[in-house]
Amino acid sequence: MRLITTGLLCVCAGLAQAAGSGHNGHGDAPPRGAPRAWTDLPLIEVVPGRDRRQATFRLVNLEAASIKAFAPGERAPLPEGVRFKSKRPSWDILPDFNGRFALQSQGVGNYHWLLARQESPESVIVASTAHYFPNPGPAPTDMLARSKSELEIAPAPLPREHNRYRENQAHRFEVRFQGAPLAGATVSFTNSAGTRTQFVSDSAGRVRVQFPEDVQPAATGRHGRGPANSFVLAVAHDAGGRHYLTAFNYSYGEDGYTGRSLAWGGGFMALGSLIALPLIVRRKESKRG
Repeated sequence: MRLITTGLLCVCAGLAQAAGSGHNGHGDAPPRGAPRAWTDLPLIEVVPGRDRRQATFRLVNLEAASIKAFAPGERAPLPEGVRFKSKRPSWDILPDFNGRFALQSQGVGNYHWLLARQESPESVIVASTAHYFPNPGPAPTDMLARSKSELEIAPAPLPREHNRYRENQAHRFEVRFQGAPLAGATVSFTNSAGTRTQFVSDSAGRVRVQFPEDVQPAATGRHGRGPANSFVLAVAHDAGGRHYLTAFNYSYGEDGYTGRSLAWGGGFMALGSLIALPLIVRRKESKRG
């Protein structure tokens, strides 16, 4: 699990080559970016905070003049001054020179999608993530199915409401190119604990990712949700003389039963003692009689 795979090295090499080209594909727009983190792969990282209506993010290992935001449903409201470009709501967010930007829910809950793109004549690098707002909102099914870039990694599906990815759980992800399933693609998995592995997509473009048991209980959790590891899934593909690299990053928490076995065991022992107590008392009384 902890060996650096050949596929991952190729992905990182492609990223370094593309990033070194110095093109961002947005004319004369100034480059935006942020310091490197626990991986060389492109990330959209959430900045810790407590706000039910807004979340702050930063770009890592990526330069992008704007970030595309996608809301669930077809009639979700957009930020003031922004109009729908289609029936499906999406809008552009401008980051500052430190690569930071804010996503506003506009009262629409459930998952939103963020995508940052760095482009040159030779390559296209994409980072994407999802963010959950607790307000009521449409299901993100159509949003996830929507084609947002040439090469994509999409959860199939995202965790349900008030849920999250966890250790020892397996979840499916879809790899698509030009909107069609991409079979035989090597998908690399890297997390903030240093675990690295890879998966190969099946004929339907799907991979089944088993999250490793490596979340440290002493780690500081985010937004009071307990300790968690950050992870990124990345895939590269060459087509039409261009190198494509896309990455999806998110986090996963402790196994739902971590730390509970002793508590449950103690609880059952205490319950058993309470149930057995009347029997013991009766036996003592019968002996006295």
